[in-house]
Amino acid sequence: MRQPLTIVMYHYVHERGRRNFGRLVGRSFEEFQGQLDHIQRHYTVIDADRFFDALKRGRPLPANACMLTFDDGYRIHHSVVFKALRERGLRGFFFPPARPVAERIMLDVHKIHFALATDVSHAEIARRLRDWIDGSAMTFGLESSAHYWRTYAKPSRFDPAETIFIKRVLQKGLPEAARAAAVDWLFRRFADRDEATLSASFYMQENELKEMVRAGMYVGSHGYAHRWLDTMNEADQSRDIDLSLSLLSSIGAPTADWIMCYPYGGQNSGLIDLLRRRRCIAGVTTRIAVAAVGADDPLLLPRLDTNDLPLAVGYEPAEVDLRSISVAAAG
Repeated sequence: MRQPLTIVMYHYVHERGRRNFGRLVGRSFEEFQGQLDHIQRHYTVIDADRFFDALKRGRPLPANACMLTFDDGYRIHHSVVFKALRERGLRGFFFPPARPVAERIMLDVHKIHFALATDVSHAEIARRLRDWIDGSAMTFGLESSAHYWRTYAKPSRFDPAETIFIKRVLQKGLPEAARAAAVDWLFRRFADRDEATLSASFYMQENELKEMVRAGMYVGSHGYAHRWLDTMNEADQSRDIDLSLSLLSSIGAPTADWIMCYPYGGQNSGLIDLLRRRRCIAGVTTRIAVAAVGADDPLLLPRLDTNDLPLAVGYEPAEVDLRSISVAAAG
């Protein structure tokens, strides 16, 4: 039986009346509450039990079923989102990367975000990054910056070419040693924050995750280090997933019949096979569509971005015109 399921993808949500951490891109508190108003008017938000019943047993979903998913394990998910959902009697699905909880570090993806949230234009940051690449080519055996620009400077659904160039070349384009050095240079040069202190205030900690699990929120895996898992060999994929499952075990979240949320949406057939062996029952991607439970591969379920839904009541839910969307991985 084919059952439609709207899975909504969120990342950062700011506190009421303020923008935490400056210019980080995210929903304002008011926008988030308005969107929840819209969703509750037009959809039925389901919890993990209802989702698993449909997935495993073929039981019917309610009309206009909806799941609310929150990626990246931000502390604001505990202090703002968790509170907002509880006040409305809703359950959410949260996917924190495990490494910040275990090691009190900033993930590369967020070091990049903090650098991009400064007053310096992204075009200027891209220019300086190209200079860094050309100046470090001999040290790390790199191609010219022009090569990386041609490969990665392609506008996405939400970002211009120079922003995507910065993200992709630092997420996966450069060799690993060069990538680590470049991200640290970028973070020091443009963000200039103490990493351990920032990590402790930016990411949820183990006690907060435990509280959310006890309150009925679902917490699943977003990997260990928030890397493009499809660029890793099988041994590294296995290590990353197993470390993330260790976090789930420590907070009382399920490690059998669990849900994977792919960082950047990156996955491949080898990873899917590995997840099945680890008793993963479902995976959510960054592909933009309404999911079809019973028809879609359960480990490759698409989602809608928060930008695909209205931010206030008074709008009828509309079909997303997939032809007009150039899909790019989040992050």
